[in-house]
Amino acid sequence: MKNYLGLIAILIAFIFSSCATKIDFDQTCLTCINSQRLLCNNHECPTTAMVNGHCIALLSETGEKITMDKILEGEGIIPRDGIDLTIAKIRGRYFVTGYGFKNLWMLTPTDNQAKIKGFKFPADNLSMPPVFEISNKNLLMRDQNNGYKFLFNIDNKKWELISTTKAGE
Repeated sequence: MKNYLGLIAILIAFIFSSCATKIDFDQTCLTCINSQRLLCNNHECPTTAMVNGHCIALLSETGEKITMDKILEGEGIIPRDGIDLTIAKIRGRYFVTGYGFKNLWMLTPTDNQAKIKGFKFPADNLSMPPVFEISNKNLLMRDQNNGYKFLFNIDNKKWELISTTKAGE
C-alpha cells in the first residue's frame, strides 16, 4: 500500500511538472558565466539571430543558445536578427530582457530546456535594454545612466524600487 501511494505521488508530480511551458535551451558549456553583462560593447552584447526559422540568442562566452521564440511571442515582438538583449545568470537561473520588452523573463534550466516565466516591469517606459548587476544575491536592473534602479528579489519573485530620478535631475 505504501509503495502504491508513493507511485501515485510521483505520477501526480510528473503530470504537474509536464504542464509548464518549456523552451529549448542548449547548455553546452562546462563553466558558465557567473553573473551578468555590465556595460558591454556593442560587439559583445547578446543579440538574436535567425537560425533554421528560430530566433536564437547566443552567449558567446559560453556557447550556450537560448531559443527566444516563445519569449518574443509573449512580448508581441516578431522574431528577427539583431534584437538587443540583456542576459544575466544568477543562482542557476537566467534572466532575459531587451529592447521593446515589457517583462523580465526568468529561465530555469532543466536538461537542455528551460521553464520560462515573465514578470511585468514595475514601471512603464523604462529605458531599454537595461544593465544588470548583482545586489545581495538578487538581480539589480538599472538604465545606463542610473535613471532608475529596481531590484528583482529572486526568492519572492517581486520587484523592489531602489531609486528613480526624473529627467533633467
